[in-house]
Formats: sequence, C-alpha cells, structure tokens
Amino acid sequence: MPDGDDIHSVDRIAGEFQRSTYSIFEDSREKDIALWQPGTVVEDIQSLPSPREAKQRAESFLSLANSCDLAVAPEWSYSVDWVRDHNELFANESPLFVLGCRPVEIEEMRETLENLNEDFRVIGEDLPDEPGKEFVTPTIIPLRADALDGVDDPIIVIQYKTYPMSEGANPNEADNLALGSRIHHFGPSSGPGIVVWTCSDLLNEDLRDQVITYAQRGNIVVHPQCNPEPFHPEWTDFRSRIFNNRNDVTYVCANWGNVPGVDEDEVQWGYSGVYQKAQEWSSLVNYDRTYNNAGLHGASLSNHAEYVWTLVDDGVSKLRVRREGNSSAPAQARRPEPQILSTFTWGGSAYDEPPGGIDECGCEVCDNCDCQECSNCSRLERQRQLPDMPRDAEIVTAVTLWRLEVDEMDGLDTRWDVPLAALKNLQGNGDEELGHSFAVHEHRRGNSVEKNSRRLLETFQAASEGYGRSVDPAGRCGPLDIPINATDNGERGVDISLSRLDDPTAGTRRQRLTDIAKLWIHQEQRNFKPLVLMVSAADTQLKGIDGLEDVTNGKVEPEDVTASGSQVKFVEVNR
Repeated sequence: MPDGDDIHSVDRIAGEFQRSTYSIFEDSREKDIALWQPGTVVEDIQSLPSPREAKQRAESFLSLANSCDLAVAPEWSYSVDWVRDHNELFANESPLFVLGCRPVEIEEMRETLENLNEDFRVIGEDLPDEPGKEFVTPTIIPLRADALDGVDDPIIVIQYKTYPMSEGANPNEADNLALGSRIHHFGPSSGPGIVVWTCSDLLNEDLRDQVITYAQRGNIVVHPQCNPEPFHPEWTDFRSRIFNNRNDVTYVCANWGNVPGVDEDEVQWGYSGVYQKAQEWSSLVNYDRTYNNAGLHGASLSNHAEYVWTLVDDGVSKLRVRREGNSSAPAQARRPEPQILSTFTWGGSAYDEPPGGIDECGCEVCDNCDCQECSNCSRLERQRQLPDMPRDAEIVTAVTLWRLEVDEMDGLDTRWDVPLAALKNLQGNGDEELGHSFAVHEHRRGNSVEKNSRRLLETFQAASEGYGRSVDPAGRCGPLDIPINATDNGERGVDISLSRLDDPTAGTRRQRLTDIAKLWIHQEQRNFKPLVLMVSAADTQLKGIDGLEDVTNGKVEPEDVTASGSQVKFVEVNR
C-alpha cells in the first residue's frame, strides 16, 4: 500500500481490491504483457494531438491483448469516449488495461464524464479546471465490477497528467495543460501492486520520489508515454534509482514507435518494453525469439536489472517476464528471462503482419544498391561467414573481439547456459545505451556496426594468413560453446577459439591467458586450440598458448597461468 500523498489506492476510495480478479496480481511468476507501440501521422500535434486511424489500431490492439495479464497503450493513443464501444475492456479473463489517452478540452471532458457516470462507476479526482488552461490529458484504467468489493457497475479509473512536457518538447502543453494532482495504485492490500503514471509526470519531483519509494518495495510501475527522448537522463536516472535495491521491481513503459513528420532525423521514440530486477542473470535461450520479433535484450550490471525493448515503428508486441514471486525458488527459476513472444505490425486494417526484423547494417552503400554486386560490401561478406542465428552471430563476435565477462560464466560449470551478463556487447551502460554488434537502432553506443564488421573480417583474414590455412567462424556457436567460435578448415576440422587483442601490454596479455585458461577447463568434453591475434601499430601477430597449442594435450588450471615461473605463455603458432 503506498504512503505517498499523491498516490491514491483505489480500494481506499471504493471497496477492497480482489486479488483474483486480474491475473497480474496472482503469485504465478510468469507475466505476459501486451504493449502497443503505434506509429501514424498525428494531426494538430502542437495543439490537441489527434492520431489518424487510431480507432482501428486501438481495436486491433485490444483483440491481440486478450490472452495477457497486463495491456498498456501509450499516451495519445486511445480516446476516453471509446470505452463505451469496447466491452472487451471489462470481459471475464481480460487483462488489466492501462490506456493512455489523447488530450481533451476541459468542457468536452466534463461532458464525457457526465455520460460515463450513467453506465460506469467513475473513480478519480475532480476535473482540473485551472484559470487560463484549456485541456487535460487523461489516462484510464477500466476495471470489471468484481474488481472492487461492493461495487456493482463496471469501473473506470481516470487520472490526469500532473506535469506538462517541457516547453521545448511541446510548448502548447507547457502553456495550456490543466494539471491533475494524483495518480492511482491498484492491487490487494497485501502483496505486489501496480502504480500508473503518465509520461512527464516523472518531472514532478515530489511525485517521482513517491513512485521511487513505492517501486523499491517490489511493485510494478506502468508508464504510458509519448516521449521523443526515452533515454533522457531524467528517465534513466529514475530507472537506476528504482532498481537500486534487491526487491522484485518491474517497470513497464509504452511509447510511440514513430510519429511521421515530427523531427524524423532527431528523435528516437520507441523502446517500449519491460525492465525487471534480476535476482539471477537470465540465460541467452530466448535471445533469438526476441530478436526475430524485432526486439533487443539488454542487461544493466550496475543495477542488476534486465530489459527487453520492441523496436517496431507501428506494432503490438506480447512480452513475457518472470517476477520472483512470494514463494522460494531455485536460482534457475529466479532468472527474469524477459522476452518478446510475438510482434505484429500494421497491415493497413489490423496489426496482422509479421515484423520485418531489425536492420543489421547502417552502411549507406548497402542501403542504396544491390549488395550482390558490391565487390567490397562488408555486410554481405559478414553475413556469409557468420552463423544464421542472431544469438550465435553475437556470440562469435563477442569471443572474437573478446567482449566477455569471464567471471560471469558460472553457467559453464553447471552446463545449463551462459548468462546474459557474460557478453559485454549485450550490456547497457549507465545511460542504457547498448553495444550489440550488428543490430542497428538509434540508441547504440561505441563502435559502429560498420567498424565491428571490418574488425571481425580483418581478424579472421589475418588469422588465416598466420595459421597457414583458412580459419572460419563456426557455423553454430551456442552459449555452451564459448570460447570456441571458429574451425580449422583443414582435414582435421579442429575447433578453434580465435580472439583479438589490440595494443597488447604485459598486463592485458596475462589477463587474456588467465581468461582462456578459465574457459579451457570448463570445456571438459571438448578440446580446442586457442589462437590470439595481437594487433598493434607496429605489427600483427597470431599467437598460440604453450601447452594448449596441441589439442591432444591435457588441461591446464587457471593457477598455472599466474603461478611464479609458469610455463603457460604465448608462443608462435604451430602451422
């Protein structure tokens, strides 16, 4: 139950909330969440925004959400008066809907409320009506009549945006929005609950502190928004704070995928998704499913949280996340495993088209010509060499460029999997920027896709020259294969671990030896040949490791690497 003055619990306003009414409040760990990320022209965007063809999209979203526990639509996407036409919002077994709505002029909203009171129990503060203000921005949460004890009619909870967008983002809202003064908590008197707020409510400092305190107790925050800067420091700082504890925190955001004609070259939009506290790091088992449904999976090591985003411009995605729940569970069951189960994009009359996937190259040459005719197309060459599965391609690259957190690979001991946090290219930094090797999206960090492709190809080409015959990326490279990412193309077909070490120093050489030795002893059933390409301004050398250059030799222990007078060292390759 929230303590904040500005967070009102619906069961204190009406009857006691019934836990069994909505599956999102049950103790089951896995929760399915439908997120609507629309993309269409928005008329009158600097006055009263009105998306085109929004009702068709809304109806398609509602039909796709019916098997979920929670369904969220972003700010501006729904219209309050449509609730009369959508009985599915109150159907038995329906998800809990959170619907961000378009702005409404104050007098029109007053008339809408009068009409709604005829058929529904309406819960919410009095309509804001500040002198000189013109409109409100509502968010509605429809509830079945049996959700609250002693209530006979279907329920609509309405809350109004408490803080405007900045003047730079929307000057009309900054000048003319009438502000609400509270948001709502949903859920039973004991156990996890949900709090809902809208977009720039986050800029309301008092309210933000209350939501942070509420979230940190292990609750769910639902945040519909229309946000051209989803990674603004205010937002990333908020998420960092709510996960700065050990409780079972979940954050769900629904944003617009694209708003054609509005600063197309400058805004990011998108990144609707779910963020979950990770008591144990998830595996990579669901990486391909998420990727093929136009999503990306990331981890924040500093906050011990994971997140999954949908990157479609106009679509509905069904996500799944595992909350820890109230009962005890083994470590493997405590992994949140966020993933995207399915995505459908707008097909002209409904969300019924499969996603086109994620672009894998930002090269302008590739985008404007037939790649089959490009003699030096790095994307074509890379795609030809890497495994077909996105996860395997990411692993091959992580090993080759040594983007590994070796100490996080405890999964190799138990042989179940390697955790997400073991690949540095899947980690977000403090600003939640991701470094996936090939996925092109607005919010990357560090090296470009083009540079990663070039370094990868250069490494395999130089290794082949130094080795005396072709060294090729492995056709398949699952998590349990790490660090084996390549194969000797000769008759023996020897497994190889090929990695690159740029500007080697005595310290980085020793660390690479130690890391490889740690991974070597985990591969109990397979021998492999470690090769390290050392690249400096002066020269490029391919090195093996003494004692490991012959795959018929026995294992070495990590302590052999660091022991005084150790014989484990880099040596010339036995061609």
